[in-house]
Amino acid sequence: MDPLSLFSGITAQQQQQMEQCFHPVRAAFEAGETIMSYASAPVRLGTLLDGRAHLSSLDAEGRESRLEELEQGDVLGEMFILPLDNQDYRVEADTGCQVMFIDYAHLIKRCANACPHHSQLVDNLFQITARKTQSMAMHIHVLSQRSLRQKLTAYFSFQRLLAGSSSFTLPLSYRALADYLGVDRSAMTRELSKMKREGLLTAHGRKITL
Repeated sequence: MDPLSLFSGITAQQQQQMEQCFHPVRAAFEAGETIMSYASAPVRLGTLLDGRAHLSSLDAEGRESRLEELEQGDVLGEMFILPLDNQDYRVEADTGCQVMFIDYAHLIKRCANACPHHSQLVDNLFQITARKTQSMAMHIHVLSQRSLRQKLTAYFSFQRLLAGSSSFTLPLSYRALADYLGVDRSAMTRELSKMKREGLLTAHGRKITL
């Protein structure tokens, strides 16, 4: 997919004009810090200006699930998660991060200047939401597979589709991949070894060829 951010199609000058209406807040986070803990209703939207982070959920029994990897240009906020009362959603920095926060109310209300770039920003937000919905649907599809091999095959097939090639680089570390699949890392490593012995794939680090 083509790169898409909240400010795609908006010039630096137009972005500066919008900031006079939105009054965004910029913040820096170190690796391991919590960038955002989600409330039950939309409060603010964040966009990752620099660095890498991830979204995870923690259930009532303390089990953590890694839901999404976030990179520069990605958007985060309550509107992108399921509002389940027994789930604690949070975004954590994997590296040093720079984040811009915008109050949700500023996004859904037409600004007094009726600037066209505000409409462009809202259109970008809709497109980002659609892509995140597709990504979540794929995650559900992968998790719904019954066996570990089926989960891996479904995930690798999705990555092949995104790359447009049978060779691709995993966007996750193997530890993060195990969390994403909801499986034991050792069991996943053993299954990958079996798949390599059977000639289903080759792997050199995170480079996979089906």
